[in-house]
Amino acid sequence: MDGTVTKSVEEINRDRLLHLRAACERTNNGGKYTIETSFYIHVKNESLLYCLVFKSGTTTWFYNINRWAGISEEKILDDKTDNFMLARQKYPWENPRVLLTSMKNTYTFIVVRDPFERLISAYEERLLGQLHPYYKNLSHKIYKRYHNDGNEYGVPSFQDFARYVVDQARNSQPSDLHWRPINDLCTPCLARYDSIIKMESFGSDLAYLTNRTGLQGKIKPAHMNYSRRDPLHRLIEKYFSQLTQQQFDDLYELYRLDFELFQYSPERYLQFIK
Repeated sequence: MDGTVTKSVEEINRDRLLHLRAACERTNNGGKYTIETSFYIHVKNESLLYCLVFKSGTTTWFYNINRWAGISEEKILDDKTDNFMLARQKYPWENPRVLLTSMKNTYTFIVVRDPFERLISAYEERLLGQLHPYYKNLSHKIYKRYHNDGNEYGVPSFQDFARYVVDQARNSQPSDLHWRPINDLCTPCLARYDSIIKMESFGSDLAYLTNRTGLQGKIKPAHMNYSRRDPLHRLIEKYFSQLTQQQFDDLYELYRLDFELFQYSPERYLQFIK
C-alpha cells in the first residue's frame, strides 16, 4: 500500500461544491448580484435543473433533453438545428425568483471545463471549422481587424482570436456564448448545485448524477462528429506559444474567476508563453 486514498466520486463532488462556496465568499460572489437565468433549463418531468455552458458537454445534454421532449434524433444531431432554441420551446425560461425556488426542490447541476481548453475548442470548431455562415463572417472580421494586408478573407490565428476576446471584453461588448466565461453564463455563486460535472471526468461524474437522480437508462452520451486535428497537449503548445506574456495575462484575467471557482490551474499553459 502506498498510502494514497482514492476519493469516491461522491467525495470529489462534495469537495467541488465546498470549494465553490469558499471561492464565492472570497471573490464576493464572483462580483455578481443577480442570478443570470438565461441558460438554466428546468426539465420538470425528470426533476432536473441544468445550467448549460457552451463547449462543455452540451451536445450530450441537448440530445437527452430534446429527446425527452419528443424531438427526433435526426433533428437534434443536425448541424443546422439550434438545440438551445428547440429546448426553450419545451422548457421555458424561469424568472429569478421562480428559478431560485426550483433550485431548492430539483436536482441542479452544471457542466464545466478548463477555461482555456474551452477556448481552444471554440476557436477550432467555430472559427477554423467555419461550418456556420455567422462564424465564417466573424472569422474574416477578426482577421481583418489585426492584419492590414488587404486580404478580405484571412483565417485568424489563435493570437488574433485571443486579442479579439480581450478587446471585446474591454469595450464591454457582449461575449459570444461559446467563449463567454462560466461566471457570466451561469452566475454559479448565486446558484445552489447538487453536482458539478467536469468534462475531464465526464464519464464517472455522469454515472454519479444518473445514480443520484434515478435516470438509469434514460441518459445516453452523444457525440457530434467534430474531430480534433491534434491531441490536446499539442494544441496547447501550438496556440499558447503564439501569445506574449501580456496577452496571456489579459486573457487569464478574463477567465480568472472560472479558474478559481472550479479549481483549474493555468500552469500548463504558462510554459509555452513566449
